[in-house]
Amino acid sequence: MPPNEPKPATPEAQALLRTAKRDWKTVEVLLRDPDSPVTSVCFHAQQYLEKVIKAVLVSNGVIFRPTHDLGELADLLDQQGIALPMPKDQLTRLNPFAVTFRYQDIELVSMDTDEVLEIIEIARVWAREQIYE
Repeated sequence: MPPNEPKPATPEAQALLRTAKRDWKTVEVLLRDPDSPVTSVCFHAQQYLEKVIKAVLVSNGVIFRPTHDLGELADLLDQQGIALPMPKDQLTRLNPFAVTFRYQDIELVSMDTDEVLEIIEIARVWAREQIYE
């Protein structure tokens, strides 16, 4: 590949990024309504991050088991020498929103929406760099 030409994303990575974009759009819609539950924002943020990380893994040829665990996915990145752009513990704070929030009637400790948006933006830029550059 000639220098300065972006590398192409695999079809699977592209599909994951497209579905991640839908979660991002849902976060945007929820944030426009001050009555939207923060837990719903966190759920879609977790989904976005899960898909973005999986897209990076796929684009690097990493095979992984089906999981919603952001910590497990972060560990796979680390094993491949791919640096996560945020602290793992910050990322894994969203883990309970993947499954627990949807299936159990419990109150989860929410994250601040500004922090969630910051994580999403950092992950968006990072994924683009990892997949296309």
